[in-house]
Amino acid sequence: MDRSSSMKSMDSEREKFRTYVEKSGVISALTDVLVHLYEEPQRPSDALQYIKSSLAAHHEGVVRCSIFEEKVKELEGTVESLRSRVKELEAEVSSLKDPNTSHPSQPQQQSSPATTAAPTIPVTATSTPASDPAI
Repeated sequence: MDRSSSMKSMDSEREKFRTYVEKSGVISALTDVLVHLYEEPQRPSDALQYIKSSLAAHHEGVVRCSIFEEKVKELEGTVESLRSRVKELEAEVSSLKDPNTSHPSQPQQQSSPATTAAPTIPVTATSTPASDPAI
């Protein structure tokens, strides 16, 4: 019974390792390198060195790809902020072309004098023109 549980434990560890190797891209990279080696018209004299060189080139390509992906994300953010700024500027240009629309940095001018209120003059009951004999 002890041997059976030991085998299950080893199988479990192997499965975890296989999953790890697959998820990290090792299987794919090794497969690609071995396929390239197989397809070489002239077999290299040092197959191990060929595999090492190919894996190094593959790794360099992966690193460069991740750097480019980061740069693309950065530039996408820049593009989005610039698009937003273009929309703001287009709205500003549109408001400057249309005199009825107020510019955000300028107070709106009233176009009709009828909408302005006349100043009020205080009137007291004791000083009316009809009751004042001095007038």
